[in-house]
Amino acid sequence: MDKVSPTGSLSTIENAEPLHIATVVRSFSENGGLELYAHRIVEGLLERGHRVTVICEVSDSGLAHPSLKKLYFPPAPEGIRKADRISHHFTAASKFVGENGPFDVIHSQHLPMSGADAVTFHNHTANRIVQVGQTWEKLLNNAKMVYSKAYKLRYAQDEILCRSSVLLFPAKVCRDDFAATYKLDSRPLPPSYVVAHPGANFPGQLNVPENEKAVFVPQNGPFTFLFVGKGFRKKGLDILLRSCQILNKNGTQCRLIIAGLKAKPFDKLRLSLMGLSNIVEYLGFRKDMHNVYAQAHATILPSRIEPFGMAPVQGMMHGLVPIVSAVSGVSEVLTDGLDSLILRDHLSPDELAELMKRLIDSPDKLAEMSARARGTAAKLTWDLTVDETLRAYRIVVQKKGLEQKLKSKLTPSG
Repeated sequence: MDKVSPTGSLSTIENAEPLHIATVVRSFSENGGLELYAHRIVEGLLERGHRVTVICEVSDSGLAHPSLKKLYFPPAPEGIRKADRISHHFTAASKFVGENGPFDVIHSQHLPMSGADAVTFHNHTANRIVQVGQTWEKLLNNAKMVYSKAYKLRYAQDEILCRSSVLLFPAKVCRDDFAATYKLDSRPLPPSYVVAHPGANFPGQLNVPENEKAVFVPQNGPFTFLFVGKGFRKKGLDILLRSCQILNKNGTQCRLIIAGLKAKPFDKLRLSLMGLSNIVEYLGFRKDMHNVYAQAHATILPSRIEPFGMAPVQGMMHGLVPIVSAVSGVSEVLTDGLDSLILRDHLSPDELAELMKRLIDSPDKLAEMSARARGTAAKLTWDLTVDETLRAYRIVVQKKGLEQKLKSKLTPSG
C-alpha cells in the first residue's frame, strides 16, 4: 500500500487499496446536519470502491449498495436522563464495534466511544460558550461544567475521542477550539488534523427547477430573511429578533421566516411583546427545504456557536445571500461583501440590523452578491469532503503501519 503523508496528493489516495471502514453514528439518515454529512461521506466512499459498515442505533436511510452493511447496536432505553443516554451510547457502540471487526479504519461521527481511529467532531467543546457568550451565559456554563453530570460526561468523552490518531473538523474554528481546550498539541503523540468542509447540495435540491433557485429582488411583499436552526441563543435567534425589532421601529419593512422551530405559546407571547407578530413566522421542521429557500432573499446565521452551518451554503445554491457571524465555521469559506456579509460582533443586534438593511436597500448589489454566492456554493462539493476524509484514513493507515513496524522491532525473535 502506498504511504501517504498528511499532505499527500489525492492521486496517491485514490490509487491505494480499497479500505473497509466502520462508520459509527447514532442515526444513519439524510435528515439533520451531522446525519447528512455522515451519509454523504458513506455515499462517496462507496462510489470510490471502498467497503463500509455503518454501525448505528437507528436508520431511516434507503441507501443500498453491495459494499454497504448496516449493523445496529442496542438502543438507549426510552425516557432515560441525558447523562445516562451518553453513557449508554459510549458503552454500546464501543462494545459493538469491537465485536464486529476487524476494520481498516473505525470512524466515529462524534458518537461517544473508545477505540476510534478517526473522529469527525460536529459540535464545539462543552465549554465553547465561555469564549463567545454573554457574561451571564459564561457564568451559567461554568456552573454547568461543575454541577451538571451530562456536561462533565460529555467533556470527558470528547477527551477520549481526542485520543484518536486523526481528528476531522468541518472548519478551522472547531479544530482550534478542541486543540486549545484539550491541549492537544502539547501531548507526547499529538493527533493529526484534517479540515473537511461540508458540501452545499442537500436532499431534493438537485431536482429543483433552475428558475426557482435564485430570487434577487422582492417582487410581492417585503424582503424576506430566513433563519434555519433549533438553537435560540446558540444560533443567535435572540439577537436576530432584536434586530428585526430595530428595523421595524425605524420603518424598514422586512419579513423573517424560521425553519426548524415550531412556535410555542411563549414564542408567540415574545413576538407579541416585541411587536413582531406580523413580521416573524415559524415554519416548524421542514423536509422540503428547497421550497423554504425559494421563499427568501437572504439567510441569516448570527450564531454564537457554529462548527460550520450548512443552511447558508445550501441557500447560496438558490442564490440567497448569507449573513453569518464571524465565529461560525461557514464564514471561513465566504468573502465579506462579495458573496456574503460577515457579522463581526455576533452579540450586537444593531450591527446585524445594519447588515440586514444594507441588503434591503441595495437590490442591484444584492443581485451581484447572489450570483457570486451561487458560484461559491457550486465549488463546495461533497467530493472534496470525501477527498479530505480519505486523506485522513490514509494517515490512519500509515500510523498503524509505523506502529506495527515498531512493535515488530521491539518484540524478541523466537
